[in-house]
Amino acid sequence: MKEDIITDYLLGQLTDAEMSVFEQQLLADPTLRQEVEELRSIWQTLQSTEKEPDTAMDTAFYKALEGEKKLKEKTPSQPFVAIQKTKFTNLSYYARYAAAVAGIGVAFWMGRQTAPVQVEYRNVVAQNEASAPVTAVKEVTIPKELTENIATPNTAPANMMQEIASLRREMKMTQELVILGLLKDQSASERLKGINYVATLEQPKPAVIEALIKTLRSDESLNVRLSTIETLERFRQETQVRTSLVAQLEKTDEPLEQTALIESLVRMRVRESLPVFDKLQKDEKTDEGVRLLARNSASELAMLTE
Repeated sequence: MKEDIITDYLLGQLTDAEMSVFEQQLLADPTLRQEVEELRSIWQTLQSTEKEPDTAMDTAFYKALEGEKKLKEKTPSQPFVAIQKTKFTNLSYYARYAAAVAGIGVAFWMGRQTAPVQVEYRNVVAQNEASAPVTAVKEVTIPKELTENIATPNTAPANMMQEIASLRREMKMTQELVILGLLKDQSASERLKGINYVATLEQPKPAVIEALIKTLRSDESLNVRLSTIETLERFRQETQVRTSLVAQLEKTDEPLEQTALIESLVRMRVRESLPVFDKLQKDEKTDEGVRLLARNSASELAMLTE
């Protein structure tokens, strides 16, 4: 142990070889050097407390120090601390090397287990010394352990594809449930998050579309309704989406919402919105910018749907 080595060093009980190794360690290890100096300082302080050295006290001190050493000693002293440290360092290196070899072995074993077994049959023709043509067929015996690993073709891939399709259906169902929950949340930011999730779906269920339409009709947040208009436009092939956007344009008097609805209906080429455009451009209570946009959009939509 390190404490025993320091004690032996201060007491001068190390052999010449051990002393040489320990002094090299002192030069290389600042922590060890500090411990030795602290113990040496304590020893010197104890020795200098009496003006006249007392031989009996020195003998008692050395005896107590030697007793403390024997109490702590459980294994023989190992002065070669640097060798022990190198041993553990090498151990970690060998552990990493062994892990790498084991990984390669496992990969090779898995490849052998999953590789298709090919059995080749050959006709063996034996000839005697007189080159007499004697034909003999040698029977080929397939080992049992090889035949047990032969899987039915395409069975594993088919099962895997079924599991993947099932996981996708479950994931989509979970997403739709989360979306429906977010659209009913009291927080506008959470409702916006649900609307953004809908935009990532290719073919949402009718319940999700109906929830979006309900949000467009009744949500108190203008930002939520504007985001809903943009998302509903992605599903323009749905008849109820086209109808709901036209109905909302007739209902709302918010200029920003009217503008978003007009632009979306033109991009979707919803000809059923032309009467609403005409009504807006003639209504003096409507915002002037919206009236101008409705007039220009009516002309553009009429040309696109001709």
